[in-house]
Amino acid sequence: MSELAITTHLRLLKEYVKIAISTAMEYRASFIMQSVTMILNDGLWILFWWIFFQRFDVVNGWGMRELLMLFVFATTSFGIAGFFFGNLSKMANVIAEGRLDFYLSLPKNELFHILISRSSAFAFGDLIFGLVLAVFVLNLSEWPLFIFMSLIGASIFISFGILVGSLAFFWGTAEETSRCLFFGLMSFAMYPFPVFEGVAKIILLTLIPAGFITGVPVGLLQNFDAKWFWLSLLIAGFFMAFSIAVFKHGLKKYESGSMFTVRV
Repeated sequence: MSELAITTHLRLLKEYVKIAISTAMEYRASFIMQSVTMILNDGLWILFWWIFFQRFDVVNGWGMRELLMLFVFATTSFGIAGFFFGNLSKMANVIAEGRLDFYLSLPKNELFHILISRSSAFAFGDLIFGLVLAVFVLNLSEWPLFIFMSLIGASIFISFGILVGSLAFFWGTAEETSRCLFFGLMSFAMYPFPVFEGVAKIILLTLIPAGFITGVPVGLLQNFDAKWFWLSLLIAGFFMAFSIAVFKHGLKKYESGSMFTVRV
């Protein structure tokens, strides 16, 4: 993609963010309620683990601070992905209902356009929660790595959303399956990484890369290891490239007319 094309698509993202903010201001009560609901939900998770750590001080080397760092990464990464690329959890619906037609008729990259054409107030609540929590949990020197790894985590969320959403190209009505798989990734990311061992740990670093959203970033803040840093970049890049390739392959089936539905 040329520099001009990248600039054009970034401008498109900027315009959609403006629309999302304008919509939020027009329906501010609903927007605030959804955001606050997610913040309270995140707070309840922390309360649960705080009660847990009152009884068990350490879980395989993880204490309450590591758990809070996990929440910082999980909520910030999901918040970035969901606020700026809010359709990533709705892709299967867009495909199954034939709503891709609109995006295919425009000159912009259809996948990018699909992802940015919706913004989630719940994700905005997560983003605010993660950033505020980071102020209290992280040292100033840890912020550069925190921001960078949060962007890596967001890219993994986006890639995984594209992958499971693209199932609709091949399975037809895959909305519930896609939704369960996507939020399953978030659920795995919300648990202390050291509790997973053996095969489960390998799966969370490969097939379901939740470990690179929270576990690995927390480990890098504790004790930076260049090997895991570069491996995180490699995994994020692989999943992004693979998800785009799967979407492009599925798009050929959609363009053949087999997935078109009539909308009145």
